[in-house]
Amino acid sequence: MKRKLRKVPERKWIGGVCAGGAYWLGVPAWLVRLVLTLSVLCFGAGVLLYVLLWIFMPAWESTPPDYDAVAGG
Repeated sequence: MKRKLRKVPERKWIGGVCAGGAYWLGVPAWLVRLVLTLSVLCFGAGVLLYVLLWIFMPAWESTPPDYDAVAGG
């Protein structure tokens, strides 16, 4: 099954962008959050990227059933 890039509102810390990206990439959500945090601290570009994704990325209506298996809860 091909996963879609969408926010996961039920798993959000701020906007659900990292949770959605983790699901789409098939990696743990903590890893995506760590990489984004490091990009914000080192380059500042992560802020713009996050805000743009928060605005333009559609959201899942409910958490995908295989989210825990794919993105580590």
